[in-house]
Amino acid sequence: MQKSDLDQIGKLVRKIVREEVKTEVKDSTRTVENQIRLSRMQVQSEINELDDRMKNVEIRVDGVAEDVKDVKKRVKKIEKTAETMLDLLDREQMEQRKKIRRIEEHLSLPQI
Repeated sequence: MQKSDLDQIGKLVRKIVREEVKTEVKDSTRTVENQIRLSRMQVQSEINELDDRMKNVEIRVDGVAEDVKDVKKRVKKIEKTAETMLDLLDREQMEQRKKIRRIEEHLSLPQI
């Protein structure tokens, strides 16, 4: 074999190796692209699920907020009623004390 034959064999081998590498790179690239697409679809699906769950949580929170407002209104009414009742009882108690004092004075009983 001559040097030119060896050079031609070397070129042929490089060409074959280059083609094989290109083929392998293309296959690997396709595989990676498909995996990326699949991963992206999975992530998008999970994001959609989380979005739905967040909407449900927001709906529940809105419902709870309305309930809290209603409870606050009721508590204010109860506080107002209790305050009114206590004022009334205080006035009645004072009137009763005055009446008892007058009765004690009228009957000449010792005052406590």
